[in-house]
Order: sequence, then C-alpha cells, then structure tokens
Amino acid sequence: MSKYIFDYLTKVSSNDIAIIYKNEFVSYYKLKEISESLATCLEKHSCKDKPVIGILIEEKPELVYSFLAAAKLNTICFFINPKYPTSIVQEVVSKIKPQFVITEPKLVHKLNNSSEKIKEHIIFSSTIWVLKLNFVERKIDKPDDVFTILFTSGTTSFPKGVFHKQQDFIFVGEKCFFIWKIFGQKKFLSFIPLCSAATLGCVLVPCILNKSTLVIPENRKPYSLVKTLNEHEIDFVIGTPTSYIEIVNYLEQIQQKVYNKKICGTVAGAYIPNGFTKFVKEKIGLELYPHYGMTETLAVTSCSDETIDFDTVGKTLPGVEIKISKDNEIVVKSPAVTSGYLYEGNLPIIDGWFYTKDLGIIDKNGNLKVFGRKDEMINRGGNNVYPSEIEEQILKLSSISDCAAVGIPDKVYGEKIVAFVVPKDTSSVKEEDIKSFLKDFLPVFKIPDEVVFVSQLPKTENGKVIRKELKIIYQKLKNSPDDHKSFFNPV
Repeated sequence: MSKYIFDYLTKVSSNDIAIIYKNEFVSYYKLKEISESLATCLEKHSCKDKPVIGILIEEKPELVYSFLAAAKLNTICFFINPKYPTSIVQEVVSKIKPQFVITEPKLVHKLNNSSEKIKEHIIFSSTIWVLKLNFVERKIDKPDDVFTILFTSGTTSFPKGVFHKQQDFIFVGEKCFFIWKIFGQKKFLSFIPLCSAATLGCVLVPCILNKSTLVIPENRKPYSLVKTLNEHEIDFVIGTPTSYIEIVNYLEQIQQKVYNKKICGTVAGAYIPNGFTKFVKEKIGLELYPHYGMTETLAVTSCSDETIDFDTVGKTLPGVEIKISKDNEIVVKSPAVTSGYLYEGNLPIIDGWFYTKDLGIIDKNGNLKVFGRKDEMINRGGNNVYPSEIEEQILKLSSISDCAAVGIPDKVYGEKIVAFVVPKDTSSVKEEDIKSFLKDFLPVFKIPDEVVFVSQLPKTENGKVIRKELKIIYQKLKNSPDDHKSFFNPV
C-alpha cells in the first residue's frame, strides 16, 4: 500500500475515464496532467515547503484537480463551502490563514473584501484561479504528516477542524471497497457534497485507488440525481437517509422508476431507521449496505455487505477495532483516527481508543447497531430514552415523511419529549393519532409529551438533523407562536 494518493494515478491507464461532469469526460491522463500542472504552479509561487491551501470551488472537476494537486505536493488543504455566505468564507480563511486559495473567477468576490488583502491573482486557467494571500502568520499546531483539515457537521456545536493524513484515505478506501466487493472500473455517484468526509473517504479517493469513475451531478436536486442515475448507468451510490427519501418521493410523484441495472450503495451521515434499506429496495431497487463512521475516523469504521442484518451497520473493517464502554458509548481503535483538531484541546483518546460520543451495542452476530449521539439522549423522569427509538416507530406511519425527537427542559420530568413531525402533503394525521399508534410499540414514558407538525426539519448539508435548532424553535414557538412561521411554516 502506497503512502500517497497521487502515486495511484501513475498505475491507471490513460484511456480510463476518471470523471464525468455534464458532457465532459475526463480521462485519468488528463486528471493527472492538470493536477500535476496545478501543483507545479503552486510550488513555483510558494514561499514555503508545505503551504496551507484553501479550496473554494463548486462541485466540478476543478475541485478534484485542486485536491489532487495538494496531494501531489503532500501539503495541507481544506475545503471552503461556496454556499457559505461571504462573511463565513472570510471568517474561515482568516482563522486558518492559508497561503493560497484555489477558486474560480465567479467566487473571487467572496474573498475580495477580506481584511487581509489578496497579494496576487494567479490565472492558472479560465476556470481555476489561484489567490496568493498576504497573511504574515501561517502557523498551525499539527502533526507533520497532516494532509487535510475536514470540518465536522457542527450539529451540536461550532464545526471542528479535523486533521487527516493521506494514509487515512488510502486505508479506508481500500478496506471498504474490499467489503463491498467493488472491483474493476465502476461508476460512482454521491448524493452528498464531494468535500464531505463520507464522499472523500468512500467515493472520491477509492475511485482513484480502484481505477473507477466519479460521476458529478449538475446539482443534488432529486430530478438531477435520478437523471444522472439513468443516463450514466451508475453502479454505486452514497447518500444520507434524507437524500434517498427525497428520491423515493420524487419518483412516486412523477410515477417513474430508476431504469437501470442493479445499483448498490451505502447510507451515511445520520441515524438509519430499522427497515430503511428494505424500504429503499422495494421502492427504487437500490441495494444499500449501511456503514458507520464519523469525520474523526474518516467516514468508515464498520460497514455491511449483503450477508448481514440491514438494521445494523455491519462489522468492523479489517484492521479496525470497536468496543462498547460501560455507559454504551462506541469506542474505536483505527489507523485512520484523526491525529488532532485545529485549535482544539486534546482528543478523546484513552489507551489508543477514540471515544466517539455515539451510543450503540454489538449484537450476538458481531454487528454494530447505533442509537444516536450521547448528548442527544433524553432523560425523562430518570428514564433514558434514545430519540431513535421514537423516530423509528413514528416513521412506520405511511402518513409521515420525516421526524425528530428532542428533550425539552421540564419542571416535572427534568426533560419532556417533543416530537417534530413532517406529514406527507396529503396527510391529515393528528397528534392523538401518533400517540395512539405508539402505544402498541413503546412504553408510556417513551411516548412524546408533545407533537409539533412542521413542513421540514433543519438539517446540515449532509442530512443530519440540527437538534439544537429544534430546541430553540420550540422555545420561540412557546414564547411567540408567530415567530415559528419564519422558520418552518408549520402545517
């Protein structure tokens, strides 16, 4: 196993297709040539051996060229989401202080008003500009072999910058493809952002390692994703539960199917309800193999194949160890665990074991089942309740498309359970209907004290529910019901 991602490009035939985007087919030869040229450009203008490089590019081949140029230099890179408002983009840049930002002409304005002036515009091509910034301090307290800084989803606090080495990507990419039995040149599509840990770890880098093709959709709306699935005969997909549900709903709405051969895929980024993989297979024919991971472990620490109970996230990857602590926290030991955080304290590692703050169990067959985040646990009157237990049952109702349960401070119980529910468009379901239904599946103390109907749930771009926002909205709703309308348009 090589230590560097770029080494794998030298082992690929020049005629193999690396990327498909709109009507553009990028061969591995072109991918290697452009990435090397961009790396040479950066090296020529750099004043230090390992510059820090920001990548501010929409999802297109240029983003991959930039990532691989950084890999070629074995320097440090980080992604800046172009959907961020200008103020956030400038805040991220000011915090990390990169020497370069690789971007595209139409996004330069997001940096022009920065308090630190752009020192030089380097026109690499008509679609790629390199901005050399005038930061004096560029010191990041990090291990020497750091390659990327990936940001967590930030559902419970401000996103953390997580360090990863090139070897982390290679380890995860080779192991999960082996479990999923992916060999030869296949076509891959991600329903979630390219710069997420899940896509980088499970799709982008593994495609390079295994001589496969990455297909980039025009956008991530259901129409575009279904069009891409059909036109390019995709072999493997990765998405969140939300993205799969949106596609199912879209296909039901237009009364069409995915006209394709067998498609396999995986589910990432959020809790996976019981029966979800069976539901997706029945609706649109996708064979989903759920996996478990997080940004700190580079997306994958366990994954499933066709032989396991799909209500779990499978067994640990070869070379990875997982155990459950006394308080049911999932603890991981892996070569791909992060080496540290950007501007943060010590890692939650004890004797080589990383404490994930996720709760779960390992069943009698050795498969991992995840219940949710430790800090999402609801303590109602001294009884611990996993939100997933409630959500799983509510989603059995055909009239419900989405839901999330949270704990709200309460004078009597300490915390009471409030379920935010998204009904389907034609549904007239009521609060008492849901509570009555749950009586057959849950003990009394796990039945929500209140049900709030909303048109959508606040989620990150990766599909994770932002529960802290639900709690804020609930308090605003109680204090001033009219404020609620500006956030959710309640049903």
